[in-house]
Amino acid sequence: MRDLLTLDLRFVVRSLSKTPAFSVVAILTLAVGIGANTAIFSGIHTLLLGPMPYAHPERLVAIWEDASAVGFPHNNPAVANYLDWKRMNHVFTDMAALRFRVKNLTGEGRPEAVLGRGVTSNFFDVLGSRPLLGRTFTEQEDRTGAKVVVIGYGLWQRRFGGARDVIGRTLLMDKEPYTVIGVMRAAFAYPDRRYEFWEPAHFTPKELANRNNHYLEVVARLRPGVSVKAARADMNRVAAQLSRAYPDTNTTLDAVVVPLRTELTGDTGTAFELLLIAAGVVLLIACANVANLLLIRGAERRRELAVRTALGATRGRIVRQLLIESLVLTGAGAVAGILIAFVGTAGLQALIPEELVTASPLTISTPVLCFAIAVSLISGILFGLFPAVQSSRLDVQDALKQGGRAVAGASGYVRNAFVVAQIAMALGLLTGAGLLIKTLGNLRSVDVGFPSDHLLTMATNPSPQVYNTDPKLVSFSDRVIEKVSQLPGVRSAAFASDIPFSSIGDTSSFEFEGRAHSRNDQFNDALYREISTNYLQTLGARLLSGRLIDRRDTPSSQPVLVINETFARRFWPNSSPLGTHLRIGGDGPFRTVVGVIADVRERGLQLDMKPAVYLPYTQVKRPGVFYLLVRTKTEPMAVADSVRNAIWSVDPEQPVAMIRTMDDYAALEMRDLAHEMRVFTVFSSLALFLAALGVYGVLAYAVAQRRREIGIRRALGANTANVTSLILRQGVTLAAMGLGIGALITAVSTRAMQGLLFGVKPLDPMAFSAGAVVLLTAALLACVIPSSRASRIDPAAILREE
Repeated sequence: MRDLLTLDLRFVVRSLSKTPAFSVVAILTLAVGIGANTAIFSGIHTLLLGPMPYAHPERLVAIWEDASAVGFPHNNPAVANYLDWKRMNHVFTDMAALRFRVKNLTGEGRPEAVLGRGVTSNFFDVLGSRPLLGRTFTEQEDRTGAKVVVIGYGLWQRRFGGARDVIGRTLLMDKEPYTVIGVMRAAFAYPDRRYEFWEPAHFTPKELANRNNHYLEVVARLRPGVSVKAARADMNRVAAQLSRAYPDTNTTLDAVVVPLRTELTGDTGTAFELLLIAAGVVLLIACANVANLLLIRGAERRRELAVRTALGATRGRIVRQLLIESLVLTGAGAVAGILIAFVGTAGLQALIPEELVTASPLTISTPVLCFAIAVSLISGILFGLFPAVQSSRLDVQDALKQGGRAVAGASGYVRNAFVVAQIAMALGLLTGAGLLIKTLGNLRSVDVGFPSDHLLTMATNPSPQVYNTDPKLVSFSDRVIEKVSQLPGVRSAAFASDIPFSSIGDTSSFEFEGRAHSRNDQFNDALYREISTNYLQTLGARLLSGRLIDRRDTPSSQPVLVINETFARRFWPNSSPLGTHLRIGGDGPFRTVVGVIADVRERGLQLDMKPAVYLPYTQVKRPGVFYLLVRTKTEPMAVADSVRNAIWSVDPEQPVAMIRTMDDYAALEMRDLAHEMRVFTVFSSLALFLAALGVYGVLAYAVAQRRREIGIRRALGANTANVTSLILRQGVTLAAMGLGIGALITAVSTRAMQGLLFGVKPLDPMAFSAGAVVLLTAALLACVIPSSRASRIDPAAILREE
């Protein structure tokens, strides 16, 4: 048996070497499909299948409040709701909570702001993660708010040089000494790699009873054997009970349970899943193309196969040899495909944000190589088996009588079917690429509500221990604004609690003066922004009516606010809101609406607009104005160092971070989509090329098949146009059938892209039409050479052959 296989293998290699054009085309076609799938799978393996720095991560979930009624389907839970979730659920072994923290590190080294989380004492146990050095918090430390901290591996290396005696040493955070009690392992991160310390969450008695302030993140571990679906059902039950028990705060709230890996990979994981589907389609098109080539090759080898059959070769032997031929092609295609995948992974790396927990360099690892081998074997059998069986079905006497002339038979219909399938699948990819291109164009044309050029932004973090009174904080901000505004190249400067693109939330409830509070008021939710006197002017917001915040709005003057156009349109559709009074956050004074501005894209380019309020920071308690906004005369980054030095001239220990232009924020929001569009466009182009190649191959073979018929037609008076239209008609018919079937496939498949689209529907007529036109054009171009050859057939030569 081994000798027969060796003999067959040698014969196949000799046979393929005699037809180098066929072999090279088949191998390269397979290499493209196998390489694309291997490269994409390397990303899937890293993001969605690779290890996570937690014990049994498949049992970990994130839990959110469903506040869709106010535009937040994944909303941060309130503390009291979290405590009830933990007490009332039947599906989790434990549940932990986190709250946002940012601290200024001072002392030795350059001052820096470090992101972290305040966590409940069971947080690390829920994740099943142990520190590299030291320990984690105790329940007592959490309850008392002890000044202890667990630091990340990167912070340990950066601030302590990786010293093993770090446990017990002091870290100066916001001017307060924190004792380092633990160092996490290098692989550990939560919720992503930007966060470098964890301290006790420490909820006060007031916070423990609060259901109005929503700022927590919650992670839980499923009991063994409990599915995510069962957990969702149980949390919906808990949410329903809380809705009945607390109608004033929980009527519109449900609960959302998300697998932790899905939560942490987010849109990136979804994008890779879609790209894997696209790569799979390219592979199927490649397989159909090679299957067509093998059918044509088998038809041309009818005489050879008939002779071998006449000499005693069994049908099984012939099928085996032809199947070995397809596997040899696949093996060579796999080797070339893996080389392509090595190059492709470098391009795909840009799709993975560095801060993701599962982010790591994409490599062709052992599991990825196993995937490539499996794909290759399946592909070889997929495209090789049918041609092998079809070629073995021949009438020996008929084949010997016809000599080298091939006949169409049933294989002709199969070849046409393969071409139709290629065109149908290619249409789906081309339409998908068109949808992403149109989405990117829509995002770039969004009116953000202000001129985004010549705007420099950076984040500061005034320490609450240093700036422990409102006058001190306002004085710091005013002095920084004064210093920065005097710099060459600067037009104006201002502070705000949030700038556009920096946060999708930070909202507050509100109520109207003269109306009793009701359950419906929990729908009254607006983006909340505290701003310095000239912030809206520096931003370039467009005033629609009234006035902006200015110097007359002092701590002792009438409390005021400015609202956005969405707020005014929703609550005053037929009248002016100027002069009306609102209370923000459920306490404090009623404020007079003094101005309305055009909508500013505070939440970024893609999310829906929400009502927004802008309050002067001189009229709020503990203003949180951390973002500095600078309108420049020159290129914004050219003055970045001068602005930072101006801040340090006011406070030498003030960290300055996130130095970006406003255009950078918009570009960052579109970055991932742009990468996905480019990869999808590459796949679509490959599919288009392979589909056109399929049309060309079938028509070229058809012309060779019909030389005699065409010659006789020419002898009987058919002109060049008649012959050309004969071939074009066959190509256009195949393309039309493929487009018809492809329309049905596209109508279903593009729905999976809904989450990536903006301002365009999955069944967008323009994207579909563009894909169909491009594909039909490619098919017509593929018809040119075969039809040209057909028109040049000499009828006299054909008649002499007869």
